[in-house]
Amino acid sequence: MARRLVHFWIVWSVLLLVHEGGHALVALRQGLDPERITVGVGPALWRGGPADAQFVLRLLPLAGLTEVRDPDAALNGASHIRGWAEWTRHGGVLSGGVLATLTLVSVLAGVVATWERALRRRCLWGRIVIADALVLSVFNLLPVPPLDGGRAMLSAVSAWRGAALSADALFWLQVGGFAVAVVPMALWTSWTSRIDGFALRWRAPKQDSRRP
Repeated sequence: MARRLVHFWIVWSVLLLVHEGGHALVALRQGLDPERITVGVGPALWRGGPADAQFVLRLLPLAGLTEVRDPDAALNGASHIRGWAEWTRHGGVLSGGVLATLTLVSVLAGVVATWERALRRRCLWGRIVIADALVLSVFNLLPVPPLDGGRAMLSAVSAWRGAALSADALFWLQVGGFAVAVVPMALWTSWTSRIDGFALRWRAPKQDSRRP
């Protein structure tokens, strides 16, 4: 159990960092100014980075947040989306996280496949990290706030209305969405061993009998 928890903390902290880094990179390419990247929730374990772009690592790697200085492109809500042009810009920044995670999956898959082909053995950690990264990508696409898919959906509603959602509406949608998001999170904890087991068996190379 202790080894599993350490694995979860390390792997998901790295995955969330890559995911939020994707948000920040797309924001920079759109001329926005990332102010803070937060990985995890709970007490802060470490703060650092330049004064104008702070990085915060928190205790539990369950969520992440990238904040930008331009209030019209805030990533944590739909309070400033008033048209389809703003929605496209907002959606582009939100998609950066998933694209960064999928890029990591592609690179890791190539490395793991090469390693296994050369040694004729399964790369256990590599396969599990790839499975976790894919789960994170799919999970974030769910149309449930405060996940990226849910935030894109809320901003689309604002763009369709041509007016920002009220603060009260956003609050209750975020609270309700978080309550709903707990369900797939609970299912993930109960299905994680099955997902990892499938990742370890899928196209696994035959063990070389000449190796110990």
